[in-house]
Amino acid sequence: MASPQDLGQLLLMGVPGAELTPETAARLKKLQPGGFILFGRNIQTPQQLRKLIDDLRDISDVEPFITIDQEGGRVSRLRLIGEEPPNAQSLRDKGDPALIKRHGKLTGQVLRQFGFNLDLCPVLDISYDDAADNSLKGRTYGRNPQQVIDNAGIFNRAMRAEGILSCGKHFPGYGPA
Repeated sequence: MASPQDLGQLLLMGVPGAELTPETAARLKKLQPGGFILFGRNIQTPQQLRKLIDDLRDISDVEPFITIDQEGGRVSRLRLIGEEPPNAQSLRDKGDPALIKRHGKLTGQVLRQFGFNLDLCPVLDISYDDAADNSLKGRTYGRNPQQVIDNAGIFNRAMRAEGILSCGKHFPGYGPA
């Protein structure tokens, strides 16, 4: 029979604020989640963010996934403490794979400095209408499957070279995939 800690390893959990309260730390230490996802509510300053991530690691018996949504554009949780990076569509539309690679490299470097090891991106949906006012606006690397594969692959490889894993999304898809 699996222990509560074994089951906890299957969970990716958010935390309620910018620091761990003793109560939250005790609950998380007991549960031992496999990872943590951070959002804007968890980010105030660079120093505070690094401390929060270090604290999450300190309560974990097994190295946890420390993750964030840092795509660029409007889905950039770190914009609260820095500049908002370009979105996937603007990079794609420039038609320069080197820019996408640079974006992946810089994203990976920034995430690694804070202690993240997983980025919940890139968006692998296909943009069938760039002008549509929907949740995908500005977030897609292509208008067809091959363009998405090529551009997202460049981004992924650049982040991986910086020690950051990526998790493509969305499944089964937001677009008419």
